[in-house]
Amino acid sequence: MSTDKPAKMKLWLRIVLAGSLGLNLAVAGLAVGAVIRFRDDGGPKAGPSFGVMLFRELDRETRKSLRQKAGGDHGSFHDRRRAEGVAILNLLRADPFEAEALSGFIEGQASIGHEFQKSVQQAWVARVGAMSVDERTSYADELQQRMRRPHGPKRHRDGS
Repeated sequence: MSTDKPAKMKLWLRIVLAGSLGLNLAVAGLAVGAVIRFRDDGGPKAGPSFGVMLFRELDRETRKSLRQKAGGDHGSFHDRRRAEGVAILNLLRADPFEAEALSGFIEGQASIGHEFQKSVQQAWVARVGAMSVDERTSYADELQQRMRRPHGPKRHRDGS
């Protein structure tokens, strides 16, 4: 058996290897960040729709009330969505298949969605209508800024 100790790596070589590792990690981080930031089409991700922006601008209680109203007989909006999904699946699996029933169900859901959208718009217009000219001007400036940079932090004017 040999009692020779292996030679230590030279300091300059360790520094070069550590620098290379750091550079590789930085490049990998940039690549992962680019994948997260951009879609397949190469452009930045779209911001929320204007309807979503209007809904987010409403105070917490108004949003809660609108969601409860949208839930209908199911108690909550999310429970209603689950029930709708089950109903669609049942209609698709029906034998014999009834295209008219499926079409009627989808039209009913579109009507409910339109009513929800109208109620959000009415609540928002009422809120904006209660503002002074200066408040509305300032608010319009804020919305314009958010439309330019849709990935900014989510903010509600009422602090909720």
